[in-house]
Amino acid sequence: MQKLKIFNTREIKRLREQITEEFGYFPESDYVYLQNEKDKIFLINKDLVRIDIKKLRVDKIGLYFAEIKNGNARLSKEGAQLLYKEAKNKLKNIVELDDKEMKDYFSGIDLNKELGEENRFVLLKYKEDVFGCAKYKENTIINFLPKIHRGEVIL
Repeated sequence: MQKLKIFNTREIKRLREQITEEFGYFPESDYVYLQNEKDKIFLINKDLVRIDIKKLRVDKIGLYFAEIKNGNARLSKEGAQLLYKEAKNKLKNIVELDDKEMKDYFSGIDLNKELGEENRFVLLKYKEDVFGCAKYKENTIINFLPKIHRGEVIL
């Protein structure tokens, strides 16, 4: 059983500022933000807060939205898809991949791509779908895709 911390208004504001600065948008729905011991952030509906979470024995609750590492918020696959679903035209730092890059990424390979000098997180897009978030650093998109999601037959 994990301990979940409910974000207060100040922590939500800080998260909103980080995500908005990086991607240009933050979910407008009124969610409750929970953080586990591994600094992963989950979203739940406000109606669930009426239940005393501390009395429940749960391993996971809500939608895995992001992870806080070194003061930066990296969106999960689901978090990236949520942002894209809510605000396709408002988002920034979206990188479109071609067929070869998509196959390489799903094989676990870091991608060499020139996107400027600024180190940042980027949303990865293939055709009409955003499928994840990755770190761009020194002309390389660093592959964060978990091994369980990797595979050879994707296209």
